[in-house]
Amino acid sequence: MINWYGCWALFKRESYRFLRVWGQTVGAPLISAMLYFIVFGGALGDKIGATNGVPYILYLIPGLAAMGMIQHSYQNTSSSLIQMRYIGMLDADLLAIPLTSLQIVLAFTAAAIVRGIMVGSVILMVAWFFFPYSISHPLLFAAASIVISAIFGLIGFISGMWARSFDNISVISNFILTPMVYFGGVFFSISMLPDGWRTAALFNPIFYVVDLFRYAMIDSGQTAVYISSSAAIGAVLALFFLSVSLVEQGWRIKE
Repeated sequence: MINWYGCWALFKRESYRFLRVWGQTVGAPLISAMLYFIVFGGALGDKIGATNGVPYILYLIPGLAAMGMIQHSYQNTSSSLIQMRYIGMLDADLLAIPLTSLQIVLAFTAAAIVRGIMVGSVILMVAWFFFPYSISHPLLFAAASIVISAIFGLIGFISGMWARSFDNISVISNFILTPMVYFGGVFFSISMLPDGWRTAALFNPIFYVVDLFRYAMIDSGQTAVYISSSAAIGAVLALFFLSVSLVEQGWRIKE
């Protein structure tokens, strides 16, 4: 018998974990978003001018929301697993709970999606006071929000299984994900880059998920929707089944 109640319980545990720390979950991205909009939108927006046919501050809004979802969905799963490792729950409890590998991954990923969308929503609410906007493609926007949070929640899950300390988590975040995020068109259009760097940016997977999210929100994209959406969905499926397989094998859990 499939224990979906246990899956729901694990999801609630992971959700309550970040809901208890509102300052970290909501306060930090709220302050960061305000600073970004003041500095980039207010101080530099007029000097940069229109980007891909829209005002720069409007172009910036979906990029900042996507960045917030990326960072916090990653942090949610990676920090949870490394905390479980520190207190001895990872090898003692994770594989002992009456849940399948698929249900374990599903519960962690769903909680990461909730946190990612919560942070993205806070950033978008702040953004509206700086530049009132409307959502161009609501259904695609909702789907893109879920996909972005799921991708980086799953990356955080795999990173948390691999890591032995918080330093390992920080290394991945600071030296891999952050450069990819900044080079993925969050703050600018890659058409502004020199030819060589523009070509390199096209190999950055984060570019495609950010571009999909931006198109869904403000109808301004740099790639065809079917390309960016295919890349995003393919990434979700690949990471999800990889995560399930790793849990099934007990990869680095019993070490």
